[in-house]
Parts: sequence; C-alpha cells; structure tokens
Amino acid sequence: PRPTSAWSEGRRAPAEEARHAAGGRPVMPAGQAHRDRSALRPHKRNISGSAAERRTACVQDGEQRGGGSAGSGSASGSGSASGSDSDQDEIIHFAWQKGMTMNSRYHLVKLLGDGTFGRVVLAQDKLHNRQVAIKIIRDVKRYTENAKIEADILKDIRQADPNGSSGCAIMYETFMHEQKFFCLVFEPLGASLYDFLKGNSFRGFWMQDIQNFAKQSMQALMFLHGHLHLTHTDLKPENILLQAMEPPRVAHFPREAEWLRRNGHSSSSKGQALGEYLRPANARIKLIDFGNATYEDEHHSSVINTRQYRGPEVLLALGWDERSDMWSIACILMELYAGEQLFATHEELEHLALMARVIGPLPSQMLDKASQSVREAYLVQDSRTGHWRLPWPEKASSPSSERHVYSQRPLPEQTLPEHADFAEFCGELLALEPRRRPSAVEALKHRFFSQSYRD
Repeated sequence: PRPTSAWSEGRRAPAEEARHAAGGRPVMPAGQAHRDRSALRPHKRNISGSAAERRTACVQDGEQRGGGSAGSGSASGSGSASGSDSDQDEIIHFAWQKGMTMNSRYHLVKLLGDGTFGRVVLAQDKLHNRQVAIKIIRDVKRYTENAKIEADILKDIRQADPNGSSGCAIMYETFMHEQKFFCLVFEPLGASLYDFLKGNSFRGFWMQDIQNFAKQSMQALMFLHGHLHLTHTDLKPENILLQAMEPPRVAHFPREAEWLRRNGHSSSSKGQALGEYLRPANARIKLIDFGNATYEDEHHSSVINTRQYRGPEVLLALGWDERSDMWSIACILMELYAGEQLFATHEELEHLALMARVIGPLPSQMLDKASQSVREAYLVQDSRTGHWRLPWPEKASSPSSERHVYSQRPLPEQTLPEHADFAEFCGELLALEPRRRPSAVEALKHRFFSQSYRD
C-alpha cells in the first residue's frame, strides 16, 4: 500500500536498494563532507547567520556529517540513541504515545514513519488548530547538529517566503523535548514522487502531471537560486513531496504499451502483475531536505548529490554552482516519465560513459580541466593530441557494464514523438557544460510549458 505521508522514512526492500545502489547521501573523504567555514563570508542578504555558525561548530568539533540531513526521507545507516556517535549501535527512537503532548501544544496522533535520524509523528497543534508533522531527532549528537543546520536554512527560507508560495516545505518552528530530543515542526505533506512511482510499479506519471511538476520545480529553483542564492544540491524524487494528503484516484496509464514493451511484461498478465494505476489527487509539490543546501558564498564541497542525479562537472571535480540543480531536475523528470533512472549506475567511469551515450560526447575542454585525481583514475591521455578522453569501452569494469551503457538510447529517442518538446526541454537542462544550461527563469520560457497535453 502507498504510504499515507512522505514524512515516512521506511527502509527500502533489498530490490530497491539494488536499484538505488550507492544512491544514498554520498560518503565523502574527511574534510569534504563539511564546508570550510574559514572560506565563508557574511551573507549580503538579510538572512540569519546561524546556519553558518552551526556548521562552524560542527567542523570545530571534528564531526563528519553522516548519511543524510534531518529532513531526508533516506533510511540508510544506523546509529546510537544514547549520544554515542557509533554507527554500529542499535537504532532507538523517542518513545511516543498517542495522546501525549509535546511543547505544551502538540497532541500526538499517529506515527508517520521511522528512519535513521529520527521518527516523524502526526500531531494536532492546539494553539493554531491545525495538523503538523513533527520530526523528532534521535538523541545522537551529530544527528542533532545536522538537524539544526537544516533548521537554520529552513528558517531563512521561511523568512523570505512566509506563505510557502515558493514550493519549499514550510517549517513552523523547532523545540527541544526533555532537553535531548530536537524537534522540527513541518506542514504535513503527502507521498514523495519516488513512493508514488513505486506504488505504480514504476510506471511513469501522466505528462500533464510531469509538466506541472517541472513548472513548479523551476519556480522553486527560481526562488532558491535567484532570491536566496542557495543551491539545493540533493534533488531527487525522494525529496519532492506531493502537497496533497488525500487519496489518489484510479486512472489508466497512457503510455502502457510502450512501458510494457520496454519492461518485457506480457499484456495478458499485466493486470495481475502490476495492479491498478493511480494518479495524484492534484499535482502540487513541495521540495524538502535542505540539510546540504549551500549558499553561493559558502565553500562548495567537491562531492554533492545522490549519484544518479549528479552532473558531469561534479564527477570531473570541476566545481559547481546552482546549475547543478538544473541537471538533477532533468534527471528526475525523465525518471518520472520512464519509471527508471536516466543514469542507473554506481560507478564513476560507467556514469560518464552513460552521459556520453545518452547526451553526447563529453567536451574535450571539460576532460582536459578535470582534476588530476579524476584524470588518473578514469581518463587516458591521447599521446598524439595530448587531450584527455574517456577510455570506454576498453576500461569498462565488466561486459555487463559495457552492455548496460550500449543498451541506452540517446535522449531524444527516450520519449514518444508527441513528447518531443519535453525531451528537448530536458536536453537543455542536461547540457554537459553547466554554462550552457538555462537558469530556472530561462527554462520557464521553453515551449514545453505552452503545450497542452491530454495524455
């Protein structure tokens, strides 16, 4: 059954873990997982400096940010609930009870989900007579610090967008419970796009809905990039939530024949194997998980994003800016269309080869500027020209990896002819050179958004 709320943090089944291999928060070498606070400058905008100050404290304490931020739906890893930082300890959560009161106003109603970093409980706010989702962070020092970092960024977002019209999740407040459980109070939201996709057996969304998701995502990024000068850095289907909590409606899947052909299902058994197809009650969405969001005047970690949504500039260690978010959104939109990841991989070289196969050859100027460690690990230098190139397929890790890359179709061939404008739109966001990608403002002018889709 589909989760009742995307604040659920249940673990993936083994098959899903394989599908999302290396898909959790990237594990970075020491010194990369945190921002170097000595490189920070005071923000030029009227935004609180508390997020920067907390990151400074984290670095000074010598802590490494673990597998995800407080608002993430990820459930990878484990940890101690007793203040220990050992990842080998049993996960112990706050012992909630229905009807108990937190912060003198929140009456707990039901458990929405558990994850590594905490548990989420639906509650009734007696002060404002509304339902809220309370994320109760486990009593582990680094989890609490990570949650406070995200909370400070969410406060900046709320200050700049009091009504929540930007498309970013609203955090109402934070508080400490029993002086050890840090709590974040959010608006209640529905299922994540990943959970909805999974509930439909990874059949894609209607193009009408994808167009709506794309427009709202661009509007949210226009706010984050243009107003706050903030890059999300971890956009993926798990971090985009449906705003509606009401039940979805039964519908037909408009691209069923194409999907069945691609996935090898027979039409005679499809009903038994796949079940009914559902559409969201409405297509309104919110972005969540700002724990790794980075202001433009902060030091930028060399590794960002969940692997499958990571741009070539990050893989080649060329540095990145807000246009890395545009790459991630395009990967997400194609996944929502096809039901499978555009770049399904967990290897660096294979990832680059997939990009070359789907998008086009990697520009020589990008390969030539790749970091020395990247060149030594994944590239070879042409003895005649002196330029660096991708050693594919000669350096493929296995025959199956080589077959996987060559089985992929170029991007324009991955959509139906009537959706060519959508493929073109995603292709512009997937420009291999970041400077060639449109900004969110520019992307909203694409003719894809003027099309009227009937699916």
